[in-house]
Amino acid sequence: MAGISTTEEQALETGLVKANTQEKPEILSLPHGAHLSLVTTQQSLGSLEEPWLALEQAAANTPSVFQSYSWISSWAKTYITDQSATELCIVTGFDEGKLVFVLPLMKEKSGPVRVLRWLSEPFGQYGDALISADQAVKPWLSNAIEFIRHLKDIDVIRLRHVREDSVVADFCKSSLVDARLDEKAPFLDLTAYANEEAYEARYTSTQRKRRKKIRKELEEMGAVEFRLLPPGSMCDAALTDAIAEKNLWLEERGRQNRALKSPQLLKFLKDLSRANGGYLEVETSELRAGDRPVSWEVGFNFRGTHFAYITSHVNALTDLSPGRLHMDLSQRHCIRNGQKKFDLMVPHDQHKESWSSGFVKTADYYVALTMLGQIYGQVYLRTLRPIIRRMYYNSPKWLLRLVKPIFGM
Repeated sequence: MAGISTTEEQALETGLVKANTQEKPEILSLPHGAHLSLVTTQQSLGSLEEPWLALEQAAANTPSVFQSYSWISSWAKTYITDQSATELCIVTGFDEGKLVFVLPLMKEKSGPVRVLRWLSEPFGQYGDALISADQAVKPWLSNAIEFIRHLKDIDVIRLRHVREDSVVADFCKSSLVDARLDEKAPFLDLTAYANEEAYEARYTSTQRKRRKKIRKELEEMGAVEFRLLPPGSMCDAALTDAIAEKNLWLEERGRQNRALKSPQLLKFLKDLSRANGGYLEVETSELRAGDRPVSWEVGFNFRGTHFAYITSHVNALTDLSPGRLHMDLSQRHCIRNGQKKFDLMVPHDQHKESWSSGFVKTADYYVALTMLGQIYGQVYLRTLRPIIRRMYYNSPKWLLRLVKPIFGM
């Protein structure tokens, strides 16, 4: 690789390496004294904790929870092991020794194709880079892509769920290939409600009657209580039940969710809930009717936004719709707690519309680095996957249950 010594090239597999980008000024127009580095080990990731947290505060855009150090480090500790096929591939940038750029990626195989994707996907719902507000965005991103082109064993860079308000959005639109898979990320602007009375006023009379009916039916089982669970045994039990019931709900509808099906998800969320430091707070809430839990929400508070990560209810009580009441109580709690936004994340399912006030568009992009990557991008990402996706969301439950075992969904 131009600008990297043989010794540094050999070090790519062992940790943090540097590339003196000033040796190729026609391609790499970074500030004088700036360089790119590659993080490939847990040890090197751990050494970045303090500068990464500082960059979260100094970033050009408020980052999502999925680019936070707390999320990245806990996820990597759980999912990237000697036995896993996933490798860290985090591109970092330093200006005069200060961390000013992070592009958190990981390397995996999709069949025979070696893919570089957002670190923690599909567990992380959005992808983005961290770039200090005093730095120009395009030079760092273009340099990072050029840096990656010279790495070994990568066929394609695939970036899913790039929000249109993300720091990388404009660069992706102009420099990468659109994978033709647009989504919408719904959210509720909590700043529109000065208090719970103002929040209550957003409902129509029909919605108020529906919510009162749900509460009345649940109260036949006992007093209804919304409570937050601190990290520990009670929270762990709620996480276990929430994941199990959500998977049961998906199974009955022929749906799939790789993250929820992961056997390590529970361990990851437990570890994340106990993590110290950083700006991320795991918030697990439970709705009870009498002595019986009926629904849960696993969310993350980060930099003024509440990310509603998992919403779940006892599957046998689906007809009572406890999740509707739970969502109402969760959003009220966020208003009292001073959160500014309630993010319901992709996809833009119909049931999320009554809980949101707007949405942010997301798009998928890729750049092929080899001929195999070109085939993967053109045939699968741009052609087949959008068709499969539309069929998946538009097919009836009975058909999805029928084809699920055939395609391993």
